This record gives sequence, structure tokens and C-alpha cells, in this order.
Amino acid sequence: MWIILGFLLSASTAFALEAFDVMKNVKIIRVLPDNVVVVNRGIEDGLSKNDHAKFSNEVAGYSSRAICLKVTADLSYWKIYRVPNAEAFSLDYTYTIAGLADREIPMPTAKLRNRDYKIRDPEGKRKDPGVDPFSIKSDLPEQLTERDLIETVGPERRQLFIERSLNQDQLKRDLEDYRVSVFASPFMRQSINEGESIRYGIRGGNLASKYRLQAQFEEQRTRLRDPVTREQVSTRTTNGQLQFVIHHLSPSVSSLSLVNYNAQKFSELGTPISHWQVGPIGFTWHIFDSKSWEYVDLSYVPLYDTRQTEVLVEGGRKVDVNSQRGIRHGFRFAMKTRINERVAFENLLWVRPFQDITTWEVEEDNLNLVNDLKLVFSLTENLFFDYNLVFQRDKLWRTVSKLPETNTINSLNLRYDFDL
Repeated sequence: MWIILGFLLSASTAFALEAFDVMKNVKIIRVLPDNVVVVNRGIEDGLSKNDHAKFSNEVAGYSSRAICLKVTADLSYWKIYRVPNAEAFSLDYTYTIAGLADREIPMPTAKLRNRDYKIRDPEGKRKDPGVDPFSIKSDLPEQLTERDLIETVGPERRQLFIERSLNQDQLKRDLEDYRVSVFASPFMRQSINEGESIRYGIRGGNLASKYRLQAQFEEQRTRLRDPVTREQVSTRTTNGQLQFVIHHLSPSVSSLSLVNYNAQKFSELGTPISHWQVGPIGFTWHIFDSKSWEYVDLSYVPLYDTRQTEVLVEGGRKVDVNSQRGIRHGFRFAMKTRINERVAFENLLWVRPFQDITTWEVEEDNLNLVNDLKLVFSLTENLFFDYNLVFQRDKLWRTVSKLPETNTINSLNLRYDFDL
């Protein structure tokens, strides 16, 4: 008896959308009153009543959250809530459904799970299949002319790719909703100067999945022991980044444009006092993704690199500025996976070899390498705790500033996310 009961319980949970499960190529086939939509997925696809999920699509990005009210063999009825943009719903879009945890359902909406919801769907009844239920009408022309062949590859056809990639109406919609994060690191220690720091900052970006704009600014205050004089000093470091991405120019390729700014001091000198990297256009190859691996990406973007560093001259009696300009070939490898519902792992590796624009020689040992490893713990829906391990390697620290070539940073971070 207990074996049978256990089997029935396991079977009932097997056919359900678990948190972080992803179901692609979902179509909305009808929109009913009271914000109820009918989609072309049902019990046969692993859905069940009371499933909680997020709807999104590549054109409009995040659309809403929803609770499954009813499910049949090949259809399911979803009550839509938290809709930031009603125009994001269209029968012409193909959606992705991602499972969400039950604890994320707000209390008023959660009451829908405890009662039977009457759905008014007059089209849900079976229609008369007609005289021949197996008859299939052809959608091909009876005669294919030479003009038909020309039009498929003509200028009008070629413009479709540009229109899909640079759709002004879609860009305007994508830039309407934003998510902002404020973060602080109460503990941060780096090896290059035995410095203990406090770091704080803000980052933000829109919620869409087609056109994605992200910005970040952070500042770091450090009390450290000068590696040259061994005296205690206080310094400040500033970092900023602006990034724009057009997702899915093709199914596996997206664009990447970015601007990086950095100014820092590992001693009383600016190392550097300013460092700009500008990448007008690059590309990202989406190697792999699944329900547990959010992304595994490889990117390339050429960067115009300009850097100014303070150096001591005339036996240390005077400070001069060393300037360097050139091109860096930016290679980025990024990955993120969810270990469980509350824990995620991220790693971001940048390798940027320098190329002199006067000799066109690539300096293979001047890599400006940064590896950023992060373990993220979700405390609530909006509050996160991170452990961050960063490894840096910069040849110019040694050749220009007489500092160690590598630096390791350990930090603990608190982050709070909210929507605008």
C-alpha cells in the first residue's frame, strides 16, 4: 500500500513545471477575459494546475508572471499578473516559459491556487472537422515564376535582417522598464598592497531580452600599506562600465558594444590615473544553455585603449605621466549556472592582448587579464549575498609602476535589486 501511495505521489509531482525549468516555443492561441491566456502546452508537455511561471519572448523580453488555472492534454490556461507592458503580449510571438518557485507568488494572487476558477472559453469546444477530417490544404503557389525567385533574395528581403535587428519601436519598448542594484562590500582585501577596502556602487539595466543596456559605477576606498615606503595611506578607486547588446542577431550570435573606465591607486601614485577602453562593436557566440546553465558565452570585441599612469622621475623628486595608446583584442568567456534554487555560480574571464598602433606588433605578455569568480546566495527575492574572488594580471604595474604584476581580491558583498 505504501509503495503504491509513494508511486502516485511521485507521479503527481513529475508532471509539473519545477523552478528554473524552461519550456521554449510556446504560443498563445487565445486571450480570454480577466487576463487569462490559452497556450499550446498541456499535460503531455509536463504542465499541471497551479504551476507558477514567467513568460518572456525574444522580441519584447520579459512579459509577465502567471499561474496555471487549468490544464488539458494539449492546452493550458494561465492567469496573468504583474504585467509591465501589455503590448508585450501578441499572438504572433513565440514565448519561453520559465518555472518559478511557489514562495515568489504574492499573497493576493496565491489565493487562486485554492479554488476552482471558472474559465469562459467558447472556442475551447471541439469544432466539426468537416467531410474529410484528414484533408490538408497546400500553402504553396500553383505556379512558381522567375520573379518569385528574384523577390526572395532582392533588396526587400535583405532589409528584413536590419529591420529585425534595429527596430525603433521595439527599442523604445525595451528601454521602458529597468532593474537597479545597489551593492556594498563590508569586507574586501587585495594582495598587491595588503589593503583592506570598502566597496560600494550601483548598476542598472533594462529588463528586455532583445535590446539590453547596462551601466555600472563603483567606488572603492582603501587603507593600505604602501608597498614601496611601507607607510599607511588611504586611496580611492573608481570603475565604470556601459554596455549595449542586441540579442540574437542569429539564433546563436549577439552584438556587444562597451565602454570601460578605470582609475585606481595601489600606492600614492595613480596606477592608472585614467584608463579608457572603447569597443564600438563586437560579437558574442552563445555556446550552450539549459534549465540549469543560464549561459555559456564566448565574445570578441576590439577595444581602443588609452591609459595614463603616474610615475616618479628624477630620483623620486617629481611625478610625471606615462601615456599609452593602442588596440586591445578583447576576448571574454562568461558562464553562469544555478546549483540549486538559492545558489548560483558565475565566472567572467577577460583576456585583452595589446597591439601597438605604430608597429602593429601584438604584445602577447601584455594581456590585461581579469578573472572574476562569484558565488551568489539568494536570501530573498531581492536581497543577495555574494562571495567574490578576482584575479588580475597587468604587465604595466611592474614595468611602469614597479609593483607586483598580479593582484588577488577577496570580497563579501551585499546586493539589493529593485525595479523602476
